Amino acid sequence: MTATQLITLEQLLEAREFRAAHQKELIEKYRMPLVSFTVNMPGESKKTPDSSIIFREGCNALVKKLKETDCGLEYYDSKNPDTGFEAFFVVKTDERSLKALMLKIENEHPLGRLFDLDVIGVDGRPISRETLGNSKRKCLLCEQDAHICARNRGHTVETLIEKIHSMVDSI
Repeated sequence: MTATQLITLEQLLEAREFRAAHQKELIEKYRMPLVSFTVNMPGESKKTPDSSIIFREGCNALVKKLKETDCGLEYYDSKNPDTGFEAFFVVKTDERSLKALMLKIENEHPLGRLFDLDVIGVDGRPISRETLGNSKRKCLLCEQDAHICARNRGHTVETLIEKIHSMVDSI
């Protein structure tokens, strides 16, 4: 794995389409909620030593949480495209409970802010944080809404990557 593999916006968008198609296939096949896990990694390089650690930590935290709560893991798969690590977990439980568990991981794990644990319901629709009364994600560096901060480019990619590196180093 090299930290210098740069990706384009076109590659990112294509990867999103492939991921959505795979999610749809899994939901149609299993008829159970799905967790689609990616790493929130800014910049043009998505596969770095830090993102590899974050991905491994996230997968481990998710499997541990499922075992603690007796949720059945029906299917697991991971992919490693240039656009970043991806994992898919089909889980035997109701989608709202699953989303609550994923929010717990995102909120409690030291790297949870870097986990993107999307829950897709059996109807194919994502379950939002707000559905369960949670606020939108905050920026890693300030208290603004993360999406607004990213759109407005409130911080440099370098500053964000430094923050992520320090978070990874602290675990």
